[in-house]
Amino acid sequence: MKIGFMLPMFGVMATHENMIRMAHFAEDKGFESVWSPDHIVMPTKIETPYPYTKSADYIADPKGAHLEPFTSLAFIAGHTKNVRLGFTVLIAPYRNPIETAKQMASLDVLSNGRLIVGTGAGWLNEEFEALNLSPKQKWPRTDEYIRIWKELWTAEEPHFEGDYFSFSNVQCRPQPLQKPHPPITIGGNGNSCFRRVVNLADGWQVVSEGPDFTYSKGGNLESSLAVLHKMSEENGRDPKTIEITVVVIAGTPEGVIRDIPRYEELGVTRLILDFPSFVSDIQEMEDMLNVIASGTPLNN
Repeated sequence: MKIGFMLPMFGVMATHENMIRMAHFAEDKGFESVWSPDHIVMPTKIETPYPYTKSADYIADPKGAHLEPFTSLAFIAGHTKNVRLGFTVLIAPYRNPIETAKQMASLDVLSNGRLIVGTGAGWLNEEFEALNLSPKQKWPRTDEYIRIWKELWTAEEPHFEGDYFSFSNVQCRPQPLQKPHPPITIGGNGNSCFRRVVNLADGWQVVSEGPDFTYSKGGNLESSLAVLHKMSEENGRDPKTIEITVVVIAGTPEGVIRDIPRYEELGVTRLILDFPSFVSDIQEMEDMLNVIASGTPLNN
């Protein structure tokens, strides 16, 4: 099992010293990856239901610090050599896709090919409105933007005609070191998300409180994966080519160790541990992750 964790990007934990400390910890202990969430601005009043808690309440303080993901992963890249760097998830519609493709290609080059592009369409309507964007267009834009990224990353002479962007007679160099491009995983749930994963991505990211409760269709990871695999086969794609990443937002280190065999049985190949990043003390976060590193063979 590949295991990574969310960096201390929120609130009082989001400091220069803590980010460096946890980056070095990840490398020293053999974690596969470190991850960044994505918020540009945080509304101080949130009415949009949060899709990843049973109460539908947002789990971080909206008035606290939220570090920016590109800056943060570039900073971590400069302090590490081996650990992979991922977004969970980059909200594709928030930014110009051509500029984003350039940033991610540069990050992959400067990190020596360590980027993982977790992406999605976002959930927070108030943030879309603050950015002067329509949440109604978020998934069509996300689909198109992923196609734009792949075109700019792989084509010798990129050309694209879309509903939102069109271009030709351009270059966007350097292209990523990873070929054909950095792995793309799409976060979300339901049949529409699965179709996007099958057609556009290398993997699926799903949020979980444990192997028996995920924030996916019906709350059941096993049945959701059955639907994804069936849809993949119907479209001529081998389900084994779709990497399954689970973002664990609740629990204990001991619980994670206990749950790993069940996740592996279901076909999950990566866990991203989110719950340790929500403590308010960096030593507590480190202690929690150290239990997992000590009790589980980390597979990089």
